Amino acid sequence: MSDSLPLPGEATPPVTIITGCSSGIGLATAVRLAEAGHHVVATMRDLTRGGPLRDALSEAGVEAAVDVLDVTDDASVMAAVAGVLERHGRVDVLVSNAGRAYEGTTEELTVDDFQSSIDVNFLGAVRVIKAVLPSMRTAGQGRIIAVSSISGVFGQPFNDAYCAAKFALEGLVESLAPVAASFGVRVSLLEPGPVKGGMVERAGGVGVAGPESVYGALRERFAEVQHAGYEHAPQPEAVAEVIAQITSEANPALRYQTSRAIARLLGVKLADPTGQPIVDLTRSWLT
Repeated sequence: MSDSLPLPGEATPPVTIITGCSSGIGLATAVRLAEAGHHVVATMRDLTRGGPLRDALSEAGVEAAVDVLDVTDDASVMAAVAGVLERHGRVDVLVSNAGRAYEGTTEELTVDDFQSSIDVNFLGAVRVIKAVLPSMRTAGQGRIIAVSSISGVFGQPFNDAYCAAKFALEGLVESLAPVAASFGVRVSLLEPGPVKGGMVERAGGVGVAGPESVYGALRERFAEVQHAGYEHAPQPEAVAEVIAQITSEANPALRYQTSRAIARLLGVKLADPTGQPIVDLTRSWLT
């Protein structure tokens, strides 16, 4: 077994699958890793939404395969990974990025909203990880990077379904990491804060509650905090740069944050096992 992957520029560059590449972090990561010398297989649920990715690749002067992969469909996941293995014989890196935000507090959301969030944000990652693990384990090497969120570390108002799914993803990867490492496969989590790119605009759930809602005033105050966070948020390219760094490290860690500010924020939770500092912090966003 070896922790080293084929280096960009060698005769056999890393074969890298990325999910959720029609926009945002996935699109930026596909371009950045192609620039770094990876053989990128950029995937998305609907290939008709691939225009922005193809334009970005062309503008950067790099190439990537663009394949269909719906993380909520077992057959689609298995077919996509099987196709990569048939063409290239291996998968060296998986960036599990596909996801969708869901807005609303528990009383507002339906059980279907929770199921949908879990299916995309958690089970979607489970499906692609399960699909690539056998070949990585057999090869004795591989990298899996699961794009989580600060929402996978501490709960946030009106993000119940999204946080629940990302918390599940964190538990999955932390549990898998020591077992996968025994076979030379390194598994990591990336925990970005707010990132520009329209994820909130495409969110599922209930959207913004009207003034007649018992939660309306709280939602309005939280929306102001949320807006301020996105106003100063980094572009997806900054997150893609961190992902590129993780793929190049000989001994990647379990968790990465995208800035020192996010790391300090997550440290608030770790500093006090009662969890009260986090509740006090998030409560302050509603007052």
